[in-house]
Amino acid sequence: MNCLEAQSNIISYIENGLEKEKRIDFLRHIQSCNDCKEELDIYYTMIEGMRQMDTNAPISKDFKKELDHRINKELKQNKTRKEVVVLSVVVAILSFVSFTVIGYINFLGIVKADEQRKIKEAQGKYYFSDTFDEYLFEPDNQVISIGIEPEPEEEETFYSKVRAYNSLK
Repeated sequence: MNCLEAQSNIISYIENGLEKEKRIDFLRHIQSCNDCKEELDIYYTMIEGMRQMDTNAPISKDFKKELDHRINKELKQNKTRKEVVVLSVVVAILSFVSFTVIGYINFLGIVKADEQRKIKEAQGKYYFSDTFDEYLFEPDNQVISIGIEPEPEEEETFYSKVRAYNSLK
């Protein structure tokens, strides 16, 4: 906003007739331009003084201080609104990212559990049977001849066969 636009908006500002965006631009210009600020002080003192005299209200002793307080209050409210908006956007983004990460981790857990289930189903009863079949699962009626006849044993289990195999090493 330039000085001409700011000076044309002084009366509207004093009477609270400026839109929000225009008011913020006006206040930023007033803070940076001493000439426009001085003109605003003069108009504010004159208009507010006449308004207070018309309503028989006690006349203010320091119009400049009231105006500065009003300007600072409006700029602070605008800054607070911006901070709230920025904070809301940041919270929304962080929430989205965290829910996405958590969902992805859960999805990976489900996929892993499904893969493990499929592997177990494919393994069948004896997992190492294709590797160790010839050593572990020899027919029971075959006798290894080393000169001693083996005693008839009870039915061997899978684990007893594994122990027997390990003892051959």
